[in-house]
Amino acid sequence: MDVGLRFGQQRAVAGAPKRTRRLGAALLASAMVGLVLVGCGAGAGESAGSGSLPDGSWIDGPPPEDIEGPDGLTTDGIEVMPEMMEDSASSDRSGDAAAGDAGAAVAPSALKAGHIDDNDDFEGFLEYLDRVRGIGVPFREMDPSGRVVITVVDPDRRPAAGAEVVVSAGGEEVARIRTTADGTALFHPRAYGVEDSRFTVASGGSSAEAQAGSAVSLEVSSAWRPERVPLDIAFAIDTTGSMGDELDRLKDSITSVVDRIEDLPGAPDVRLAMTVYRDEGDAYVTATHDFTGDVPAFREELAALSADGGGDQPEALDEALAEVLGAPAWRDPAEAIQLVFVVGDAGGHPERDVEQPYVESMRNASERGVKILPIAASSSDDRAEVAFRQLAQFTGAPFVFLAYGAGGAATGGSTDIDSTDYEELSLDDLIVRLVSEELAALSGGGSSPATVPPTVTTTTTTNPPGQ
Repeated sequence: MDVGLRFGQQRAVAGAPKRTRRLGAALLASAMVGLVLVGCGAGAGESAGSGSLPDGSWIDGPPPEDIEGPDGLTTDGIEVMPEMMEDSASSDRSGDAAAGDAGAAVAPSALKAGHIDDNDDFEGFLEYLDRVRGIGVPFREMDPSGRVVITVVDPDRRPAAGAEVVVSAGGEEVARIRTTADGTALFHPRAYGVEDSRFTVASGGSSAEAQAGSAVSLEVSSAWRPERVPLDIAFAIDTTGSMGDELDRLKDSITSVVDRIEDLPGAPDVRLAMTVYRDEGDAYVTATHDFTGDVPAFREELAALSADGGGDQPEALDEALAEVLGAPAWRDPAEAIQLVFVVGDAGGHPERDVEQPYVESMRNASERGVKILPIAASSSDDRAEVAFRQLAQFTGAPFVFLAYGAGGAATGGSTDIDSTDYEELSLDDLIVRLVSEELAALSGGGSSPATVPPTVTTTTTTNPPGQ
């Protein structure tokens, strides 16, 4: 697929506030991959993990068990105000109602989902941000305008995954970012406080000049091509009360997905991790299960999760992203495919002073070549949608949302996503196809940009080895 097609072409619908996006089977496949995979090293510029399999235990101990409270409601073992339990219970019922109003309840492991890719209609995404900002939807600011699309390929024009790209402005280095499986890296100048409109991008002895809003291609002498692809998959899962009904269904879907991913062509070397999160005042804010290749053991830990707590709509999204990117023992980002699936129905607390806001986690993921693929659950609102779409767009991933038929989708009231904008698939199928796309991109197959023509706005120069 031509990089100009995937990143940059937009469609405008005159007089309509909503936009139409093209959804393809290939993109659906990529989204499913991102649902579970979280990231690379322990930090920017670091190689996390030694490549050996960790024991897969809970880091700092498992999340506390919920205990039974009045009227059969669990209370996390902490004092819970009655109105908090009512809010949680009503949120659960609203999820059931959404499914029921659509016709029939969604059976376990048969959840339907749709997705969009805001990098396919980047101008439309910027307009969406301006609009929700104007009506007062709270979210953390990270200006994505001026995005530069950088594609790194080998001499055969196949994507170079995990390649480090150095971006400079005025002779000074401003960022180091890493390509994902399709050989693409996105540089957002204003996320690094850079106003200069011209940049130099370099990777593996190849360099080119770029300007804000452009696309550029680099050619390197060789690229990573493993016989068996290391695949690190991590889930960040909201386990507050409003997720109660869907959590059981999602656990079934994730179990199905994990089994199918193991059977994909090439038998990828899959490791799984998860961070579960709630909010301040609950029994826990975050708890993380380290990477493991023991899939049955991971499924058991996943099956034991329960939903409780919360009380208000926003949850500890900031803390969860920082944890899932920082705590598990990721493999070397230059030699593994790494994605994050954030599964929840709530945004974070943009008013809260936290050590690592989610916009910093977005930048961290981009620097490590990690795609963050959020999955919005049924009771998601505007605050959740805008935060989830920020995470996906910045890291080059699609935004996935559960759908309940008859045009019902897990989006906010101020969304610009119309029921005609997306195609519904089984959530299981969507995730597996997205993972398959990532694996196909790495080998230069599938519909990812295996062949990238030079852009007309920049000049690419490849230096001989050693120069």
